Amino acid sequence: MRYAFIVNPASGQGKHEEGIAAEIEELIKGNPNRDIKLYYTRSEKDATYLSGLLAEESAMKNEEIVIFACGGDGTVQEVANGIYGHDNAILGVIPVGSGNDLVRQLGLRKDSSLYRRLPEQFDGVVTRMDLIRMSWIEKGEEKSRMIANGINIGFDGNTAILAHRLKRLPLISGTGSYLLAVAANLAAKKGQKLRITADGKNFHTGKLLLATAANGGFCGGGVQSCPKADLYDGLIELMAIKDLPRRKFVALFPKYKAGKLFSIRGVEDIVSYTQAKNIVIEPMLGPTMKFVGDGEIFETGSLRVEVVPKAVRVLVL
Repeated sequence: MRYAFIVNPASGQGKHEEGIAAEIEELIKGNPNRDIKLYYTRSEKDATYLSGLLAEESAMKNEEIVIFACGGDGTVQEVANGIYGHDNAILGVIPVGSGNDLVRQLGLRKDSSLYRRLPEQFDGVVTRMDLIRMSWIEKGEEKSRMIANGINIGFDGNTAILAHRLKRLPLISGTGSYLLAVAANLAAKKGQKLRITADGKNFHTGKLLLATAANGGFCGGGVQSCPKADLYDGLIELMAIKDLPRRKFVALFPKYKAGKLFSIRGVEDIVSYTQAKNIVIEPMLGPTMKFVGDGEIFETGSLRVEVVPKAVRVLVL
């Protein structure tokens, strides 16, 4: 078994690069009989290219390799895209990003802090995890991307987009940037107008505050937006909150954040929810819409979303 740690220096605003790199170097020194290598990304999609290359090289040697995404959800997504289709490769996660949402429900023991303890990784269990494939047309050409955690449009998506910009500013932490973005988007109450179908049936048409198509249950650094989500069930969680008055959403937000939205009496009047395998999301305010997939910003026209069951092997603790 080979082990490769891919560190994204930009994750977590670059605060963890030296620390995690030093920990990996110590792990290498302490395990001279294990094949462990450390790699760095330098630009966007480096982790996808590098993980794909490592998986291919290992396959040629008939070896298995665990490739650790050392970063946030975006880095995990990149590595998942790189190893998809390589059955000899296993996705590992070392959460040192700003959000780290996927890892919150990845494991067997429901304790995401375990994933920061590098020696624990050698005792992990390999299983298979679903991914979401999203596809769209860009300049006449079909594009696609695998998503590990989820897609957020409307309030959640706009908040993530603004938080991404804010955390580049000095003295603003990842959590702080998200809270500031929540406040700004509440003030503007920017939502979306979408047509959404799920497994061929109409799910929503018109204005909404937010919509989520999720593999995992968390977004925004710990907001449990889809508490029924399961990374291993072969289904996508699809949830939409209707266009609400600002005051009403402020009152709902604490329960939404805590994953208790469905405990509110009469919530079905403001929240639409289903599980599906194939989803189509179409913008109605213009030819394109902005949204985030695993924290990465996208702008597309009509978006097709489908689950790929048990798409990648993954190391869980």
